[in-house]
Amino acid sequence: MPTHPPAPAYLGTSVFDTFAFAQTVVVGDTIHLSGMTPLRGEVDALELVCPGDLRGQTEFELDVLRRSLEEVGASLADVVSVTVYTTDIDGLTAHADLFRSSFGSAPPAATWVQVQRLLHPGQLVEITATAVRR
Repeated sequence: MPTHPPAPAYLGTSVFDTFAFAQTVVVGDTIHLSGMTPLRGEVDALELVCPGDLRGQTEFELDVLRRSLEEVGASLADVVSVTVYTTDIDGLTAHADLFRSSFGSAPPAATWVQVQRLLHPGQLVEITATAVRR
């Protein structure tokens, strides 16, 4: 039976309730993580983190990913795949060092995709991941 641990403090419960999703779902040793966004707060008052700053938004999301994994006794070393959605693929590739420093010498499988728009009009990146506790 899947478990749904609480998300680390970044989005309020109204966001998860309104959009009917969990940040983290654990099934056995597999951890599924919904897209991390550069947003904070409740659904009626979402605050964009680092407006216009792709690097800052990516750092914020990687921190949310790290904290989400820690909530279930895992770490970034347990990540086996990530999908990164961005509105600026060239800008994102310029910040690939963030992923190298986060994942180290055992990087996960990855897909980077440029999209026209994400949930918030100022959102430049979103990261989703799957991890397996080892």
